[in-house]
Amino acid sequence: MNSKTDIVHPHHYFCQIPNEELRPWVEKRYGEQIPTVELIRATDAPREKEIISIVALLDVDEESMLHMMGDVNKPEHHIIHCRENVKHMLGLD
Repeated sequence: MNSKTDIVHPHHYFCQIPNEELRPWVEKRYGEQIPTVELIRATDAPREKEIISIVALLDVDEESMLHMMGDVNKPEHHIIHCRENVKHMLGLD
């Protein structure tokens, strides 16, 4: 975890998190426009912090996303493709 921002480097990737767990955080982040750091600081649950961090990566450039997803043991092309599928399913494309 980055103590300055509380952002968590995910150990999971988009396809590993069920949509029903992603969707509430997507709504808060992109629908209600609540900043990622506020969302992360609003919970003490490590899983929720990780999901919020994953949601935050839905709209960053690929290089930044792959850097943050460095702890995920999957090929880069898989992570990129998975993110695009999740964005589509959540209506963010």
